[in-house]
Amino acid sequence: MLCWTISAQQIPVSTIFVENPFAFNPAVAGSGNAFQIRLNSRLQWLGFDDSPVTVQLSAFTPHKVRNIGYGANIVSDQSGPVNNLKLNGAFASNFSVANDIRASFGLNLGFIQYRVDGTLFDLPTDEEDHVAQKAVMSSFQPDAGVGIFVYHVDWFLGISAQQLFNNNIRLSSEGEDSKRNRLKAHLYGLAGYRFMDVNKHWIIEPSVLLRKVAALPFQMDFCGRVTYREQFWGGLCARNTFASFDDLSLVMGYIHERKIRISFAYDFSFAKIRKYTNGTIELVFGYDFDPIPGKSR
Repeated sequence: MLCWTISAQQIPVSTIFVENPFAFNPAVAGSGNAFQIRLNSRLQWLGFDDSPVTVQLSAFTPHKVRNIGYGANIVSDQSGPVNNLKLNGAFASNFSVANDIRASFGLNLGFIQYRVDGTLFDLPTDEEDHVAQKAVMSSFQPDAGVGIFVYHVDWFLGISAQQLFNNNIRLSSEGEDSKRNRLKAHLYGLAGYRFMDVNKHWIIEPSVLLRKVAALPFQMDFCGRVTYREQFWGGLCARNTFASFDDLSLVMGYIHERKIRISFAYDFSFAKIRKYTNGTIELVFGYDFDPIPGKSR
């Protein structure tokens, strides 16, 4: 008998991460100048039955007077019979570091519901399986994350960690408690720069996101986008694990009067799975309310 072990991240990825960094770093809540809403929708591996579908709603804002921010995230990640639902609230405090440079420290707390609908299993035998049961099984666990975000009008830098508790997902009262069922901490590093002196109508913005999960190598997303008159933007993103080149993505977006934001991404896979999938699409809808007086952008 031969056995294989497969390892993967537990938190879904996002190609247009620059449009909603609050999704993985709670410190971003204290860095803006307005109440912001973001709705992410990601359809992964088109062409597969029961392929992963992720929907995330984020809302965050700075306080009108104090140097604090707060917000909330709700995420639904569905893959066939498995659904991962997360809900958390975030709090951040920010302060001045130097001229035009500020830092924000954030914390998010909430819960995770890991749910498996065993009635959808197509098992090869009618015998009872104590792990893959023909029933709806779920597990509620507390969840937490922390982050730091340092920002300037020209650049930003952040580090964060999610799923800090490493809780065990126990779906059945029977069977042994296995470390393989534990939620693992996810580490993120984010950086970006805005070149605004090239031309008064154009902004060039390269950014990079590093991810690290236990038992997996570092994964890096690199994006470069160009914005025209702070209204239209487009660019390319690439994802790799330093050992292999996985995806190349076409990204574009539209900003209406600095309030309504619509973004789109299409991922072309270069991994072996490319033979069976038509790619991945992602949409982000956002709305920025009027700036709060006295808050820097």
